[in-house]
Amino acid sequence: MQTNIMISGTGGQGILAAADFLSESLFRNGFHVVGTRSYGAEARGGSAQSVVIASDKEIYDIQFEASDAMLILSLPAYRKYIGVAKSGSLIMVDSRVMARLKPEETRKDVETVAVPAADLAEKLGNPIVANMIILAAYTKKTGIITLDQLRGAVEVLMRPQFHNLNLKAIEAGAAAV
Repeated sequence: MQTNIMISGTGGQGILAAADFLSESLFRNGFHVVGTRSYGAEARGGSAQSVVIASDKEIYDIQFEASDAMLILSLPAYRKYIGVAKSGSLIMVDSRVMARLKPEETRKDVETVAVPAADLAEKLGNPIVANMIILAAYTKKTGIITLDQLRGAVEVLMRPQFHNLNLKAIEAGAAAV
């Protein structure tokens, strides 16, 4: 089994960090993992996307052609990348993005789930944790990793002063699905 997961948004939303947390968690769950990333020249505000390829077998081909799942945190990212989702893919989109989409922009051949990531992040006092909220929602929805594995990735990869906030974001994201 191989799954291709794209996380996309705008620079400054923690897109690259979310992919690192997901990759670490998948590795802890016994998967072989490869990741790529791409972002605009701007430090913040440009496009950002990361792809995580996870497989129960060794990965020899790292060519990314289509996603099995997408986590999307910005409207420009949705418009830019929705076309690479396979039919039947799981698309998790921030609810603020969903509210701004025109009906003709939504795909009928994918499962789209709105996640109030930005709203919940604001309630927690820091908009940057929307990335962790949508990642936790994906974790809860799919079961590809456990919430404990995601928490473990926070403990390993995150600076200690941000552990508590990110752990709260994980709980909020899991509860949102």
